Amino acid sequence: MTTKGSEKLSLEIKRLIKAPRDRVYAAWTDPAQLKQWFGPENVQTRELIADARAGGAFRWDLTNSDGEKMTMRGEYRELQPGRKIVFTWQWQDDEDWENHISIVTVELSDRDGDTELRLSHEQLPNEASRDGHTRGWERALDKLEKFFNK
Repeated sequence: MTTKGSEKLSLEIKRLIKAPRDRVYAAWTDPAQLKQWFGPENVQTRELIADARAGGAFRWDLTNSDGEKMTMRGEYRELQPGRKIVFTWQWQDDEDWENHISIVTVELSDRDGDTELRLSHEQLPNEASRDGHTRGWERALDKLEKFFNK
């Protein structure tokens, strides 16, 4: 059960990805593929670690569009091959995130040979963060679509 307050600090995005579910899952869990598409267009990935197993580390070192270096750390909580990925998400060196961890869930389902992707990001620290993450995830999913249209 979610309260009104927690719903306000969550986001959900659905996309139809023109690729089979197993390939989309691999794009989310294989570090070499992740590095090719993860993050918004205007963000440069410096390093990405994805130890895709329950308890495994997820870390994204990036330079944002303003030239600021940032690090996101997380941990994989659940992986159902071809179906679901759950990981934590916490920005380092950001006071809004100092004692705050959010949860990202990616669910994949078949849709006429393509994949319906449902991404939810819950427990964000405030509405500004939710809005920023919504824009970031939308742009990242744009890049994921392009990744499969090469």
